[in-house]
Amino acid sequence: MNTLTLATSNSTHTSAGPAVDRHRPLRLWLVELRKLVDTPAGIALLALAALLAGVFGGGVALVTDETTLDRIVRLAGIPAGILLPVLAALLATGDRQHRTALTGYALTPRRGQVLAAKAWAVISLAVVAWVLALLAGVLIAAVATPLVNHPIEWSINWTGQLWFALGLVLAALSGYAVGLVAGNAPAAVSVLLAWPVFALFLGIVPQIAEVLAWLDINALAAFADGIEPVEVARVATGVAAWVILPGTVGVLRELRREVR
Repeated sequence: MNTLTLATSNSTHTSAGPAVDRHRPLRLWLVELRKLVDTPAGIALLALAALLAGVFGGGVALVTDETTLDRIVRLAGIPAGILLPVLAALLATGDRQHRTALTGYALTPRRGQVLAAKAWAVISLAVVAWVLALLAGVLIAAVATPLVNHPIEWSINWTGQLWFALGLVLAALSGYAVGLVAGNAPAAVSVLLAWPVFALFLGIVPQIAEVLAWLDINALAAFADGIEPVEVARVATGVAAWVILPGTVGVLRELRREVR
């Protein structure tokens, strides 16, 4: 009787197929989020971003005669906008760099789930960075108010702040996309750090500057002052050039690439 019951149970389980792990996406997201911040490079970059946030935000509060909390928050968030793409690129290339891709894909054979979890981890960190910039701005304004002779206006343009937050998300995703398409950390980080300097140098020539304006992912910040059709087109081309195109190529490459 017990044998018959066991056989029936096994038959039912086999016909129904393997159980679906509904919590796997959440676990993958938490694992990838931890990879972002729980490494020597991640800790160093986050500490540097926090230090520079105080320098940028505190500098404008102490030096500028008329400033607002909104401006302090934006300047405090600038270091995050620079370092988030680097962190994202390190996450995109980390498994290959540390030879853990084989183990990871053995535990989660669907590579698309792993790549999606990495992308969501990058987006989550960008949102957290914006929230921390808000908190840093409030702290800097509170500390600087009794130290300066000029008033600090406690006002925030929330529409502009939301565009600023979305800009941080796009900057982080651009780093993730570049990391995927580059395939290794040194090349990806070199591109992310060298391009702004290279573009600034080329921007001296007016004709080249007009072309580079259509490849600027940071053009989204202009939406804070009103959305114009030309600015929408520039943002679209910038996102296509830095997120969609390299991201698509990188994902296809990762899905088909041999795991070692």
